[in-house]
Parts: sequence; C-alpha cells; structure tokens
Amino acid sequence: MSVFADLYHGRTDFDFPRIWKRVGVVSILLIVISLGSMFVRGLNLSIDFEGGSIWEIPSEHITEAQAQAALAPYGPNAMERFQEATTSEGGRVVRVSGRVANVKAGAEAADALAKTAGLQQGEVKVNTVGPSWGSDITGQARMSLIVFMVLVAAYIAWRLETRMAIAAMLAVIHDIIITVGVYSVFQIEVTPATVISFLTILGFSLYDTIVVYDRVQENGTRLSRTGQYTYTGIMRRSLNQVFMRSVNTTMVTIIPVISILVVGQIMFGQETLGDFALALLIGLVSGTYSSLFVAPPLTVMLKEREPRWRQIRERLVSKGVDVTDTTWHGVASSTGGASAGRTIPARPGRGSATTARSSAGSTTAVKDRPTARGPVDEADAAGADGSTVDSSTLDAAAASPDATPVRKNPYGSHPPRPRKAKKRS
Repeated sequence: MSVFADLYHGRTDFDFPRIWKRVGVVSILLIVISLGSMFVRGLNLSIDFEGGSIWEIPSEHITEAQAQAALAPYGPNAMERFQEATTSEGGRVVRVSGRVANVKAGAEAADALAKTAGLQQGEVKVNTVGPSWGSDITGQARMSLIVFMVLVAAYIAWRLETRMAIAAMLAVIHDIIITVGVYSVFQIEVTPATVISFLTILGFSLYDTIVVYDRVQENGTRLSRTGQYTYTGIMRRSLNQVFMRSVNTTMVTIIPVISILVVGQIMFGQETLGDFALALLIGLVSGTYSSLFVAPPLTVMLKEREPRWRQIRERLVSKGVDVTDTTWHGVASSTGGASAGRTIPARPGRGSATTARSSAGSTTAVKDRPTARGPVDEADAAGADGSTVDSSTLDAAAASPDATPVRKNPYGSHPPRPRKAKKRS
C-alpha cells in the first residue's frame, strides 16, 4: 500500500525518460498502421456524408430478410444496414439505411416497407440526405479543426512557450491520427456525432497537456536558477508530480462515457449516443497517453537545444556529473529488506528530501526524514572534497549525547528580508 500512497501523493520517481524511446516506437507503429489503413481501406462513412435514405419502421415482427426483399426492386444498394432499436416506451423500431435513385424512389420504398410490416401508409418515416449536405459537413469540420488548432497554438505560445505549443500541437495530431485509424481499422461507421466527439477530445487532450506544462514551467523557473538540473530531469520530476492527477481525471471522465456507451447503445440501441461515446472513449485514452508520453519527450527534445539548457548540461558534464541519470539527486535510496541503504551522490545545492527505493525498483518514495539536527541538507551531506557522507553518520552524530541541538530556521532555506527602519519623528 505504501507504493500506492506515494503514487497518490506525488512522492514517486518513475523513470519516464527511460521508457520514452520504447513508447515512441509504439506511437510510430500505431501512426503507420492508422495511415496505412486510411489509405487502403478508407473510412466507413454514414449516409450523412455520402447521401442516402433512412427508413424507420415501428414493427415488432419485420425481419432483415423481409426488408431486403421489399427494397430489392429499388437497386442493389437500397439496403445497406439493418438496425434494431428500442423506444422510450419499450417498443421496437427498425432502422434501414441505403441509397436509392431519388427522393420519389425513397417514398415508394417506404410504402413497400409499410406493406411488408403490415402498417398503414405513412407510418414508415423516411429521411433522405443528399451527398452535397455531407460534403458541407466535412468542409465545416475541417475548417473548425484548423481554426481550433491555430487559436490554441497561439494561446499556448503566448501563455507558456513556443516550443511547448509546437509539441502540444504534434501531440494533438498524434491523437487525431490514432483515433481516426481505429475507426478505419475496425470499419466503425463515422457519423456527425463522431465528428463532434473528435473536436471534444481535442480539448481534453490539450487540457491534460497544459496541466503537465504548467507544472514543468513552475519547476523550471525555480530549479533552473541553481544550474544543477537538466530540462530532462525537471520534466521527469514534473511528470511524477502530476501523474496521479492525470490518471484520476481520465478515470473520472471515462466512467460516465462508458455508462453512456453501455446504456445508450447496448441497452436501448441509441446509435447516436453510442457513436458519440465510442469516439470519446478512444480519444480520452489516446489523449492521456499523449499528454504523458508524446508531448513531454517532444518538448524535452526542443528545449534541450536552447542555449541556456545546453550550457547547463555542458557545465554539469565538465563537473563529472552523469547527465543521463535523471534521478532526483540528494536523496538516500534503499534496496529494501535488511540491507543498508546506499546514498546517491548529491549534487551541489540545497535540498531536504530523502528517498527510499522499493525492492521492485520501479518507484522511488521521496519523503522528509526528521532528525535531531533538522532535515538532511545536500550541501551538508557533501564533504569538502566533494565526497558524500552516508546519512547514518549524520544520524549517529546527531544522536550523540554531546551533540548540540541545532535550532531549525523558521524561514526555511531563505533568509528573511531586512526590515526597513522606521523614521523617527
């Protein structure tokens, strides 16, 4: 349970940079499969995009074979889909979709279906959509997507950084390609509700990415002044701090979406709700994945090329620091069991956190370890020659009877501001 508690409170230290390359290979593979399927198989567009007719038959007995026989005189494409749904009163409604020559043929087909189902003329409703209406929807959706991405990219560049905006837009494109690829691979029908869902999941994906970026910018502003941390290390720490928040947000959002999918489509046969919920479900999972494993490595790749962060990396290399080791330094790491913990060499600087690494080696719990002399300081833990003093030595010195207790600074590691002298009258 301690691992889950540390994960919940943001005291973990997952090595995100180590798995970025593997996850990158998975993303590239998914993109290639999605693009290949879209070019080879295409999308299964509904009649709203290609044009056609939909007949609604309120009958309890009509079968698919009977409907196909009734529509056979109107062409081979007169019946392309046969769906059964349930009304709010519990009645059965059959939806037959297909393409006929014109509107007049669609009305005649409705009369033929009514006769087959034993209904009165006019009880079968028909809705005919022309192909031009579908092309208008496609054009409007494309324009909305372009305007959306341009405005969001401009805002992120103004509010945060240009490089963050570039990485965020690439992550959004990644989500769009994979989501559309799922529809192409499994030939799921694309409806206007699906298009609306696409625009909705773009906002969620960007929201999750902005949460990560906000924490990265906060940590970067505070830690870059020390000159002891690379941008990769700051990104790793920031991701560990917001990881559980992203997971919780996604789970809370997915639960009602699954409810809509199960209740709306599976139980009541409402295709519109099912199309909307399915696209949301795919996009939410893809958006959370990209906010943790796509946008951050792209941002790191762009930021590490900046002169400031390149100078910090070169300075650390000249001091003999292994910049590829992005572990949160200055903490004690134990391998679990009865073995004594090993101390990770502390970088120059100030800190008060100690770390206990679990025996599984997957997480690093970071927590403050109070002692008689106050929290362990990284600068105090390092000797004059740069060597590292084990934390047990500090504990033994603090526990000795001759040791003088050190009074804790109430202001933390920062001295108080000097007060201005009051003018005497």
